[in-house]
Amino acid sequence: MTTPDFDPFENLPPQMREMLSQLGGIENLLPQLQAIMFGAGAGPVNWDLARRVAMQIAADGDRSPTDDETARATQAMELAEHWLDAGTLPAPPDAGHIVVGRRTDWVDRALTSMRPLVEPVAAATTRSLIDLAAQQMPQAEHMLPPEMAGMLGNVDLSAVLRPMGATLAGMQVGQVVGQLATQLLGQYDLGVPTAERDTAFHVAVNVADAMAGWDLDAMEVSIALALHETAHRRLFHAVPWLQAHLHGLIAQFANGTQLDPEQMQRFADDLMIGVDPDDPDSMQRAMDRAGDFRMEPTDAQRRVLARLQGVICLVQAWARSEADRVAADRLPNLGRITEVLRRRRAERGDGEAMLASLLGLDLKPQDEAVGDRFVAEVTAMHGPDLLQRALDHPENLPDLDELADPARWLERMEADDAVPADASALFGDLDDAPVEQSASERMHDLDGGRGDDGGGDRGDDPDGVRGDDGNT
Repeated sequence: MTTPDFDPFENLPPQMREMLSQLGGIENLLPQLQAIMFGAGAGPVNWDLARRVAMQIAADGDRSPTDDETARATQAMELAEHWLDAGTLPAPPDAGHIVVGRRTDWVDRALTSMRPLVEPVAAATTRSLIDLAAQQMPQAEHMLPPEMAGMLGNVDLSAVLRPMGATLAGMQVGQVVGQLATQLLGQYDLGVPTAERDTAFHVAVNVADAMAGWDLDAMEVSIALALHETAHRRLFHAVPWLQAHLHGLIAQFANGTQLDPEQMQRFADDLMIGVDPDDPDSMQRAMDRAGDFRMEPTDAQRRVLARLQGVICLVQAWARSEADRVAADRLPNLGRITEVLRRRRAERGDGEAMLASLLGLDLKPQDEAVGDRFVAEVTAMHGPDLLQRALDHPENLPDLDELADPARWLERMEADDAVPADASALFGDLDDAPVEQSASERMHDLDGGRGDDGGGDRGDDPDGVRGDDGNT
């Protein structure tokens, strides 16, 4: 394979070029990046490039866990499992295990587990860029010399922009995952699984850095973190449809991406202001403006986002509540540890901010206290059994309004439209229901049957995720 003799990255936005410089310099990386870009696979994200970038960022300051750190985390996991066995969280189908590792160990797992989060959005973004470029093609042709305009008219925008979009998405995903690897303490810090569902994670160097200077007992810290991981694992691993439901909501958000013609026109007008084909600086300024472009979510997408944040808010609050309950009389410094962790959650790290920007949606609830109050009020009034009904079926999950006003959710659960755990009795002698398409199948149909941006090899999904109803 031959690579082009020009630099396709010379007009990248400054922040992207700065990232490449930190990875060893554009000059040194250019041959590799050209080969990756023009030999990239057919998916919406170049995952090979994402891994290279993420590993490079995560490796800075990374180290292996010490023997003491490994022993503490392993023992803490055993205690956490034992304590939670006597609690009210649903029991998982099998015992989990803990990985006490490096940042790069987490990166390897996260790049696989986060595919269902990233690929639908990356595919939708690429489609939007192709549509935008097609709209602006006539205007661009008028600005070029006739011989160049003729060449441009024969360009297949899809063939050019899809690999370019996959390359840029790979660079962005790699930077996000690399930054997250430097700040997360475990796999559930984001509120969604970032590794295998049966796995608890302990990123030793990040835990040591985060807890330094607080004069906390290292074993108590390890137990508190293990409880957090194990409580989340029990919810996601014991409820087969929960993770698939989240992935389905994200795919639904991505599929709702729409081009607003007026917004596109305003963006195109702003983009072309002061552009002179003979002035490289004016072209660079236009590229900078293009790099800052973000599509506004539609009303329908905002409703999906509210549902998504509601699920994450409930799961996080429930896991925290149960972890605190079983540890209250066992860890003398639990209050101080909890406060340190609360402050960490309140401060959005660079990786979290980049993830929100990349996805176009924010996975983090705006106010986690809403979920805490919901869990506390429902449990105090009706005990944990009623709270369990939220996990009987996706339709039973509270939305953000019901989280803020538990009485509304309680009223719905007491009505006849609440869905039981075994819903078969609701359908009597009806024939089998039609099988809902998976998120990837819906994206494939929406994209006109093209298979080149529909999420890559679906064999990469370890959970066999189907639609947001959790069918597998």
